[in-house]
Amino acid sequence: MAEVKKSQKLSLRPGVQKTPVKDEAAAWVESRNGAETPSTTGTEEVNNGKSKRVTFEVTLAQHQEIKIRATKKGMTIKEYMIALVEEELKS
Repeated sequence: MAEVKKSQKLSLRPGVQKTPVKDEAAAWVESRNGAETPSTTGTEEVNNGKSKRVTFEVTLAQHQEIKIRATKKGMTIKEYMIALVEEELKS
């Protein structure tokens, strides 16, 4: 009788080899994860590790409008909201 070869199975475990990532792409990922310098608005300051978080609820319509306005200015929602707060606190 003919010998039956075992079919090779695909491994579900990740391989040891890493896919090379361009420096540009890697830098973008790191900057999106907050590993780089503060945002381009210059609003985030290092305060000896002390900072406070502000959290509040908005309606879906308000969130969409905030997101649209931030995107038009090339900012994230966080950057946009911080810029608005800083502008208000200057007056």
